[in-house]
Amino acid sequence: MGRKDSVVVPETAVPDGETAAATCPYCDRPFRRKRLRDLHVGDAHEGLSDDETAAYEAAVEAADEDLFVYHLKVAGALGVVFTALFLLAVVGFSL
Repeated sequence: MGRKDSVVVPETAVPDGETAAATCPYCDRPFRRKRLRDLHVGDAHEGLSDDETAAYEAAVEAADEDLFVYHLKVAGALGVVFTALFLLAVVGFSL
């Protein structure tokens, strides 16, 4: 009927007019960042060289560190919200 198909553009997609930062040596897929290419190569292809394996492991470690920092930010934000709500409740019930 009136349904429109939405196209999801992955973060790895290279926009028109922009050159790819890296390309997969196995399937020639372009990537916006070298780290994304390293993760792709390690996940999607077999028979990697020692350099490719080291790059994949470094990319996984960097992704893990980014996720840890994100979790710290979320925990901090939740702590601030909880503290604000608690202080508002204390002040509100003491009036």
